[in-house]
Amino acid sequence: MAKHKLLAGLVLGGVAYAAYHTLDLEQREALKDAARDRYNAFKDRAVDYAFYAADAADDFKAALDDRLAGKTDAPAWQDASTDDTAEDADDDIVLSSNDVSDLPNEDTDTDDTTDAAADATDEAANDEKPAADEPTADKPV
Repeated sequence: MAKHKLLAGLVLGGVAYAAYHTLDLEQREALKDAARDRYNAFKDRAVDYAFYAADAADDFKAALDDRLAGKTDAPAWQDASTDDTAEDADDDIVLSSNDVSDLPNEDTDTDDTTDAAADATDEAANDEKPAADEPTADKPV
């Protein structure tokens, strides 16, 4: 089916080309002028529609801004003027380790072997779970 459409397009294109060359010079110029006028009208209409769309979008934004400005029951998260968290010093991010007071001193010497052994026993104790927490087939979950 696609081959027939291609063949028809080639035949019609050839006929149009032959018909164009059979026209005299005045008819060719008139045909070019008519095509140019239609193209310009189409272009003007497309530009007008683009302006209509831009105006509609601006009107929508203005109506939305007016509607939101008139609301007094807006949630607190929408109102940036009532941001009390910016003044809290407790919520600030610490960027320097010098600002943190509860870090252990690195100058103290510790026995790494006893700490490693204690950590290993703590991990082993944490891996074991009590039998009461595990579901069994006899008990409903």
